[in-house]
Amino acid sequence: MIDMISKGKGNQEIVTLTVTEVDYMRLTNLIQTLRGNKSVDKIYLDYLELELQKASKVDSKLITPDFVTMNSIVHISFLGTNKTMELRLAYPRNANFSEGSISILSPLGCALLGYKSGDVVSFKVPKGEQQVKIEKVIYQPEANGEDLV
Repeated sequence: MIDMISKGKGNQEIVTLTVTEVDYMRLTNLIQTLRGNKSVDKIYLDYLELELQKASKVDSKLITPDFVTMNSIVHISFLGTNKTMELRLAYPRNANFSEGSISILSPLGCALLGYKSGDVVSFKVPKGEQQVKIEKVIYQPEANGEDLV
């Protein structure tokens, strides 16, 4: 399971993720479409489905611009290192890590969706667990009048 946490005042608290109704519908359809595809790792579909089930859903016109939605560009920092990255959260067909786009079906991609600037998210990697802080949402489609329906 992917654990999402936010740090504040020296303690950790559970943060509720928020997704737009449009992203929820598109991603739910994507999961159903890919269930029969043997080239897609079922574990990532299960992670995403679990995250979507527990998410708070909001109208695309009402989500604040500090939340990570599909096709958002975010600046993240890896805790415990000095490494930072700018990434676009993409649908699998548009993901290209060398061009700065990560798939929603990747552990990091799934971990970022629905959280906001300042949140710290954890995700599993081959050697254990990694934490990243969402430093800033640089671009969000909904804040620019896109992906509203």
